[in-house]
Amino acid sequence: MSNFLAVATVSAVLQRLLTPVASTAVTGAEVWVDRSDLKRQKDGINIYMYRHSLDSVSRNEELPARRGDGTLTNRPKVAATLHYLLTFHGKDDDMVPQRLLGATLAALHTRPIITHALVEAVTDEAKQPSGAHSYLAFNDLLEADELVRVSPDPMSLDELSKLWSVFFQSPYQLSATYVASAVLLEETLETPLPAPPVTRPQLTVRGLLQPTILSARNAADPRAPLVTSSVLQVEGSGLRGDRTRVRIGPAEITPDPARLTASSVDVDVTGPSLRAGLQPVTVAHQWLVGDPAQPRGGETSNAVGVLVAPTITLTVAAGQIEVTSDLSIGPRQQVSVALVDRTSGESARVVDAPERSEETTKVTVPRPAASPELPAGQYGVVLTVDGAPSPVTRNAGGTITAPLVTVS
Repeated sequence: MSNFLAVATVSAVLQRLLTPVASTAVTGAEVWVDRSDLKRQKDGINIYMYRHSLDSVSRNEELPARRGDGTLTNRPKVAATLHYLLTFHGKDDDMVPQRLLGATLAALHTRPIITHALVEAVTDEAKQPSGAHSYLAFNDLLEADELVRVSPDPMSLDELSKLWSVFFQSPYQLSATYVASAVLLEETLETPLPAPPVTRPQLTVRGLLQPTILSARNAADPRAPLVTSSVLQVEGSGLRGDRTRVRIGPAEITPDPARLTASSVDVDVTGPSLRAGLQPVTVAHQWLVGDPAQPRGGETSNAVGVLVAPTITLTVAAGQIEVTSDLSIGPRQQVSVALVDRTSGESARVVDAPERSEETTKVTVPRPAASPELPAGQYGVVLTVDGAPSPVTRNAGGTITAPLVTVS
């Protein structure tokens, strides 16, 4: 890695690289580092780093920097991309800017790498008593894991005009844009502790096994939603892993090995975190690695939606109906309570439940009074969560017997 001076060192290297190029193209031309809106009355090239960004490729390569106890294993690093605006100054009637532009394009195309030799030259000059950029004597860009590469950053006319618009009342100069990446930076405040030596190598080899779900349904009735104590039947391929978990929304269930094969798995729907409504079903694998075997993260299947219906009990008080669900209900789920005809099962009145700020198992709605549209009598009660209706109990004649509420 390299310290915070690496950014300035890259600019100094560009200045050193382009100085002989500019003087060869135009006699007496110089290269300087300054703002692009400060026009100088001399021939030369101005280098201005107008912005930086994070290098997405190198950024994804960083490993965790600390152990579980907080000790440092390697220093955190940031991978930066430096964006440069090169402007070319001189008499336009002598085509000085154009000659400098052509020489710069050819030089940076031929020598796009910030080599160790260039960095050493800048560092050695900074160490001289009268050398330029004396503060760069302590840079350690040479210790970076990879060399910095300079490449063109083509801009459309619209993008270039927006860039120049940030320079207030500054006339446009012939210019080119380049990026230098990746510049890897780190702090040197702590010394990482070395990793302990490997005392006994362990190697585990296994094939790549990606579980795939084709269907997930109620084993007793494929058209019915799941309820607590239902059996969820999942069919697909690659379902058996070293360790297999079936997830129904936030709930995670370990299937019985006797009911698990590579193409199907049956699990009893249960669990304290099981939630009502439309829930995603996935199959997750864990690898058993080492001796003794330890579980490690593995593959996860695609998700298939299933309806999980709540089973309810009622508490009826003056003016209110409190519905208690055996499954949790999230704060953003769509919830309604319906009074249904005991014979036909058709909804006679639907009441939307009030909004909730947290997960709950209780929903309270106003108890409706009898009216011409809702005659007095007994009605079945159905709680619907995200399209999953709670079941009702019927007698041999098909009449709903529970849960019931009386409207008077």
